[in-house]
Amino acid sequence: MTARDFKASVLWAVIDRPYMGSGLAALSLALGIKAFYSHAGSSELLWILAPSAWLARFVGGIDLAYEPGAGFISHTYRMVVGPACAGVNFLVICFLTLYFCFSLYFPDKVRWLVSSAILSYIAAVAVNGLRIFISAHLWTAEFYVLWITPSQMHRLVGTVVYFVSLLGLYIAVESAMGVRTSRSGPLLWYVGMTLGVPLAGRVIAGGTSGFAEHAAWVLGIVLVLSTLIFLPTALRNRVFWRA
Repeated sequence: MTARDFKASVLWAVIDRPYMGSGLAALSLALGIKAFYSHAGSSELLWILAPSAWLARFVGGIDLAYEPGAGFISHTYRMVVGPACAGVNFLVICFLTLYFCFSLYFPDKVRWLVSSAILSYIAAVAVNGLRIFISAHLWTAEFYVLWITPSQMHRLVGTVVYFVSLLGLYIAVESAMGVRTSRSGPLLWYVGMTLGVPLAGRVIAGGTSGFAEHAAWVLGIVLVLSTLIFLPTALRNRVFWRA
């Protein structure tokens, strides 16, 4: 399946009359969660912050304690896990990727919509706990040099952890279903939701200052990771078909 086939499958999942309701429901749910997240505080996000902090605390040993109004605080690592660290955007990206990339293989679209939401929530909690653990140790590390700052390292780690985890989840579902879909799906959804949607919002608000640097970092990281992960497979397949 090519990138064009992927786009066609997304469009079909939305406009195909028998399944239009579930496709529109998936988009509405994703946009609704993002809208809620943009105004939510730590108390409204406990449904995802609390289990993520629990994993980082009991599995990773990070001393996180809940402070109403702020989030989960670690005094040892001098970090606050608040709304910005909730992993809601990753949850939305996982949900859209799973639903639209695999819905064609499920006659019961509503059941797959619910399954995609559950899988995405579990993945978001687990991955966010891992990201909190890694970020806590990197934030106190003393190896930063002129070409990378702690905040840039934080962004680098977040992008790598989230994108690699998205690919891992995608490949796991693909393997469990025994199908072969477009590997461009996760890349397109990730870039679209992390860069496309925020850029549109900034354009409407009339300000894009600082966005170019962020976009360059994200695009560079995901393209490098995609190449490193999928190029060996593509080369092996090319050699196989030539043989």
